[in-house]
Amino acid sequence: MFRSRFFWRLFLGHAIVIVLTIVTIGALVVRKHDDDLLQRTRDGLRGQAAALSMLVRPEATVQEFDREAFVREVADDTDSRVTVIRRDGVVVADSVADAATMETHATRPEVVAALEDGYGQDVRLSETTGIETLYVAHVPTPASDVVRVAVGIRSIDEDAAVMTRLLAAAGAVASLLALVISAYIVRRIAVPLEGMRSVAAQLGQGNYAARVELSGASRRGDELGDMARALNRLGYDLSQRVANLTADQERLRAMVAGMVEGVVAVDEDDCVTFSNHAAREILGIEREASDQPLSELSHIAGIDALLTAARQSDSAAQCELEMSVTDEDAVVRAQAHRFNDQDSVGVVVVLQDVSEVRRLEHIRRDFVANVSHELKTPLTSIRGYVETLLDGAIDDDDHNVRFLEKIENNVLRLNHLVTDLLSLARIESQQGRLPLQPVDLHALLEEALRRHEPSALAREQRLVVEAPAGALRVLGDREALTQVIDNLIDNALKYTPDTGAVHVRVQQSEGSTLLEVADDGVGIPQEDQARIFERFYRVDKARSRAVGGTGLGLSIVKHLVGAMQGTIELQSEPGEGSAFRIVLAAA
Repeated sequence: MFRSRFFWRLFLGHAIVIVLTIVTIGALVVRKHDDDLLQRTRDGLRGQAAALSMLVRPEATVQEFDREAFVREVADDTDSRVTVIRRDGVVVADSVADAATMETHATRPEVVAALEDGYGQDVRLSETTGIETLYVAHVPTPASDVVRVAVGIRSIDEDAAVMTRLLAAAGAVASLLALVISAYIVRRIAVPLEGMRSVAAQLGQGNYAARVELSGASRRGDELGDMARALNRLGYDLSQRVANLTADQERLRAMVAGMVEGVVAVDEDDCVTFSNHAAREILGIEREASDQPLSELSHIAGIDALLTAARQSDSAAQCELEMSVTDEDAVVRAQAHRFNDQDSVGVVVVLQDVSEVRRLEHIRRDFVANVSHELKTPLTSIRGYVETLLDGAIDDDDHNVRFLEKIENNVLRLNHLVTDLLSLARIESQQGRLPLQPVDLHALLEEALRRHEPSALAREQRLVVEAPAGALRVLGDREALTQVIDNLIDNALKYTPDTGAVHVRVQQSEGSTLLEVADDGVGIPQEDQARIFERFYRVDKARSRAVGGTGLGLSIVKHLVGAMQGTIELQSEPGEGSAFRIVLAAA
């Protein structure tokens, strides 16, 4: 409390008012007392002079009355000076000095006034005693002498000084008591106000849990209590609102942070004030906010033009921008909208990486074109042969059988194509997951060897299986694994020249099994290896059609391996053959 400037300002104000009031009242009382004392002294002296009028009665004579002795006796009893003066100014008797030696008093102001009005008074320095004296003169009758009574001013001043000291002491005590009471009253006001000031300061600094302690003056039903309770209600409301705003902000931040789309906010200088994780990945920036312009941080060309368009438009500005992060083509769809931030205009940009969408659209177009082409070619052949037979070739014994064989080959090709498409659709409909169970890999390899051995022997190709002895059990799907092995061996035999060799190798390690199908065929160029698993993608389209491939085998293999939670990779060099390696979990 004693450190409170408000307390000291209020207390000092009260103290000044109290001291000035008491000093002023004391001064007025002292002055009034002095005036009253002087007036009472005058009145007393007038009464005394009137009482002594017997000294100047005409019937009184010197022989009958000893005035000198009486004057001194009265003066001793009343502690005053008594003088009897004839009308002509001659001093008849005096209680202090010898009347015979005193000069005439005819010109004394009090004597002159008394002779004129009956009473007269004056205050001056006495020529006889040498002290300042109050004189009161009285003439009882128009023909009588003057009776003058005097008293020294010093005695009056001493009485006044005693009164002044008493009043000063009383004023000091009253002032001290008033200051104590004022300090108590000011404290009862200042302490709650200081508490309220402290709470208000804490609320302003963000401490919304601060509250005023409702004690003393704050608990009363007066204005201070009302103010304290109002401040507590304000603190509670603020804490609730801030808590709600914080919760909303956290929810919004969480939603923005979890968005797949990138969200970036820039200020009027295009400097980044906020960015979520997706935006930082797209833009290639590290921090959430930066004091650098967005165009300097991002790898997207045309972002400045988008921000300018958004500031100049009331609606959102949209465009697709090309990214230069990698060598691959990348496209970002951007939508920007301006917002007012106090006195500045900022822009919020929503970024969506549509590179994969564009790639899938391209693959879909290629797929539709490839399917159309793959279906159109055998259908055109079948139609041509059928028309030839209908035009009379059916009766040509030398060619009708050959035409029918051609039709049969094209029908088989269509059947293989449709079967592969149905298999691929079935795999995708299972959402990339197959029910896994232990499968005997030895048995599958023996069955595959028996199925492909006739075609290998027909071309004098060697089909070699290299697998460790003992049980070879992997986690997979028997039908899917059979289709994977058949497709890889079939591809290897097709693209391996006559008298070549295809090796099927199996290696076991802790927790996994490696299946490798390698050939010594033509190999695959490096630029085609990234797309070899795409649907209908062929390195050499003429050769692929010549060997009867549909272009879907490797795509089916990749989907099936992924559905069995395995991995597949290719290693190939042109002219040196290719090797497909599959890793599956061991059972």
